[in-house]
Amino acid sequence: MDTKKLRIMIVEDQHIFRKGLILLLKEIPGVEIFGEASNGQEFLDMIKKDQPDIVFMDIQMPVMNGIEATKKAIEDYPGLKIVAISMFGEEEYLVSMLEAGIKGFLLKTVEEYELRKALELVSDNKNYFSDELLPVLTNSLVSRKSKSSGPEPELREELTKREMEVLNLICKGFTIKEIADQLFISQRTVDGHKANLFRKTGVDSSVKLVTFAIRNGLFKV
Repeated sequence: MDTKKLRIMIVEDQHIFRKGLILLLKEIPGVEIFGEASNGQEFLDMIKKDQPDIVFMDIQMPVMNGIEATKKAIEDYPGLKIVAISMFGEEEYLVSMLEAGIKGFLLKTVEEYELRKALELVSDNKNYFSDELLPVLTNSLVSRKSKSSGPEPELREELTKREMEVLNLICKGFTIKEIADQLFISQRTVDGHKANLFRKTGVDSSVKLVTFAIRNGLFKV
């Protein structure tokens, strides 16, 4: 992580867990607690003048839940990095959080080493997902697909080998520059592949592309 301190905010209605997470974060060098909120509306009010680097967002909260708060925050502050914190059994909400634009999610049983790893990756604009939740998320995406009443987006045209490579790196949270460096191609070429991926999958954002890839088995989580 950068030498500049990471400003972290915790949005969680359970006081004991919120304070426990703050204590855990304070043990990590380079971390500064930006603030804490007990619901989504309080969080939105707090970030009007200044924003943290990373937000840990609970899902089920009074007044305004984490899904709605995440959508509104990312709409107003597109660069804001939000990580969902969840209990088992909330996988349906996690899919909604993913679609709202989170950078990752953690279980509330998270330990310090995983918290450090998540902070390092998310601060570098990559994604982080708790290993225990990945199969749950995949199953939920597949289930949601099968229960959907409307037409589910389908692959309109077969992807090339290079497009699959770019898709895999996008799903892992790599930036355009990082993908270009990894594949030894120009950023303009990566942009071209990304445009082709949008066209072939019928989506219009990176978040939707990741969701599409997981649902259709194009990216193995």
